[in-house]
Amino acid sequence: MLLAAFSSGAFASPAAAAAAAAPPAEDEPLAPLVGEATSDIVEDGDTLLDVAARHRLGFERVARMNPGVDEWIPDPGTVVRLPTRHVLPGGPRRGLVVNLPEMQLYDFTRPGEPEVFAVAIGDEMDPSLLGEFKVGVKRERPAWHVPKAIQAEKPDLPAIVPPGPDNPLGDHWMTIGTTTYGIHGTNNLWSIGREATHGCLRLYNDDIARLYARTPVGTRLRLVYQTVKLGSDGRTIWVEAHPDRYGREPGRVEKALARLDELGLLASVDVVALRRAVEEARGEPVAVGRIDAVEAAPAETGAISIPTS
Repeated sequence: MLLAAFSSGAFASPAAAAAAAAPPAEDEPLAPLVGEATSDIVEDGDTLLDVAARHRLGFERVARMNPGVDEWIPDPGTVVRLPTRHVLPGGPRRGLVVNLPEMQLYDFTRPGEPEVFAVAIGDEMDPSLLGEFKVGVKRERPAWHVPKAIQAEKPDLPAIVPPGPDNPLGDHWMTIGTTTYGIHGTNNLWSIGREATHGCLRLYNDDIARLYARTPVGTRLRLVYQTVKLGSDGRTIWVEAHPDRYGREPGRVEKALARLDELGLLASVDVVALRRAVEEARGEPVAVGRIDAVEAAPAETGAISIPTS
């Protein structure tokens, strides 16, 4: 049962609502927000894995947003907040954009707000790729040619796993550029929203089937690493923070404050609230200030750009 129990109405502006129907521009100093905050109610026998899978969300994101809820034996009737509102990643919003720390893929190939997909990513030993790519070769019902490194870990595996229930690639594969890595389905839906692969990006099977069908070879694919995203709905300043999974972004609070200072917005921000949001890294937009609290002006350099990875 999906509830709009945590709506954004307290901070939304009419301008933001009007802009929701159009594709977001790319030249804002702060990224816009998409989606709305929602929740679900735990049913008898549910784990947070079940709640996440029911809404095609990532398990870890759901768990981090509900720190007081038992992941494996939540009390029936518990209200669980869902990660369904997002500050968009910084940088160009074209094609497919994957932000690894938040374990989500944004599909900008259609007009309006992007569709957002939960993904599994590589772990710290086998991190997923970063950079600019295009969607390469696509395959339906792919066979899995087991890499030698994985065969060394699991010698019982055959050299090739044919399509079927034992194939961890699922029924759809899209190659990341000309690499050996891909965006694919899974035979383990509980892995979505975790660091669970050897570098590939894994989606729920129905999600990858839909994405596969509408994504042609050559589509732009950008893999970024943004643990802290700064956003605005036109009046409120938001921060959305995620764990620094690969240990690549030290000094995250200071960088966020420096960015706001560049934009002339630092005096509008509750620094304590921003620091807490970044340190907790719950993966949800947190309101940390109001743009109309002071007369905002960019720094003398005049540099206004969206932060990129």
